[in-house]
Amino acid sequence: MRGCLFQRQSIVSMALAGLLVVQAGLPPVVLAQVPVSSEPSLQLPDLITELKAKNPTLREARTRWEAAQARIPLSKGLPAPRVGVEFEEIPKGGIKLNQATIMYQLVQSLPFPGKLSARHRVAVAEAQVAAAAFKQIEWDLIAQLKAAYYDVWLLDREHEIAREQVLWVNQAATAAQARYATGTGEQAELLRLQAETLQAANEVEVLGNRRAAASAHLNHLLTRPSHEPVGSPADIPLQPLTVTTDELWLIAWEHQPELLVMRYSLERAEAEWRLQKRELWPDLETMAELRNPAMGPIGPWDLTLAIVLPFWFWTKQRYGVKAALYDKQSVEAAYEAMRLDVTRRIHEHWHQAVASYATARLSRDGLIPLARQAVESLIAGYQSGRASATDLLEALRWLAEQQRTFAQQRIALEQHVVMLEQAVGVPLRPEQETGDRRQGSKALCANFCNLSPVTCHL
Repeated sequence: MRGCLFQRQSIVSMALAGLLVVQAGLPPVVLAQVPVSSEPSLQLPDLITELKAKNPTLREARTRWEAAQARIPLSKGLPAPRVGVEFEEIPKGGIKLNQATIMYQLVQSLPFPGKLSARHRVAVAEAQVAAAAFKQIEWDLIAQLKAAYYDVWLLDREHEIAREQVLWVNQAATAAQARYATGTGEQAELLRLQAETLQAANEVEVLGNRRAAASAHLNHLLTRPSHEPVGSPADIPLQPLTVTTDELWLIAWEHQPELLVMRYSLERAEAEWRLQKRELWPDLETMAELRNPAMGPIGPWDLTLAIVLPFWFWTKQRYGVKAALYDKQSVEAAYEAMRLDVTRRIHEHWHQAVASYATARLSRDGLIPLARQAVESLIAGYQSGRASATDLLEALRWLAEQQRTFAQQRIALEQHVVMLEQAVGVPLRPEQETGDRRQGSKALCANFCNLSPVTCHL
């Protein structure tokens, strides 16, 4: 960042110095090469690794998933037994416990067959939902990181374009001064080119401030101090999409975390509905009593069997069944809405990505070379008096516009690819992924599959 600030100050100083020289009628100014930032270049895979290691939102989501896993064994346990002591046949006239018959009790409730397995299915589904939600939060944060990374990259490219414009316009202003000095040019052209030089230098300053703001956002996602210097991102090659919308939908059906959240939420709702119906069945309660322990550790004992009747089911259990059914129907509707939304996102961002790639390729292979040739021709023509300043400025603006379009469409393509990655749940640019991230996904899948015999899709 210190290097970028030095670059901006150098560009503005050189532009103003060039104007003073031109106005004073001195020989043309030769601009020095702009210093390059000394900060190390940014590599997206390294940033993703740092995000996964440091981001507190991601740690929170992982902890919620681990907590849901830890609750699974609780669902399979029996209710806690009750141990008691009973004093029977206490004589009248006082509390003479030593003359009473002592009975030790052990009471254990046994849920109706099927209830424990239903509770276990509910807990497993909740853990599956938490695992898929963790993956979705991870994708959301990575998408934000990539967007911030691309913003910094785009601002760096626009900064380079603006610096090049300063060089071009300053060269034209020098030629205008020479023409004005020999009486072959007009003062209005000279003043116009001087104003254009100041505007180009100011654009460099503005882009530097915008770059600092984008760097602060990137640092925030990485849990770094906002003012920490950020190096220049590595170059982003122009690459087309190699998958179709149908292929993307098939991938999303198996891997998309939001779809998996809804799918496992539906499984949980169905399991909860079955559990609530089983709550209408009575539980069994057993009680073992040991009488008169003075006769030995294995003296006379009693065994009591009882059932716990859901006697108030018309005001309690039946409403639990009704609420669970409504929850199930609600999740079914939400699942269908999510499927439609994922389909929309795939088609929308796929077509936008294809359009951005076509526009960027046209700018790179056709329009930018033509615009650069036009500028070079008009600069030579203006220096020899065969072209006007108006035509030269229009050519410079056209060149800058095409360069910006190329950079913007490259970033637009990658941003739509990021949106597609969110929509399908897998990386579409494997070179941007780290080995740690791929191994982490496999480890998550392995742990996740231990929860249930269902196939893991994470």
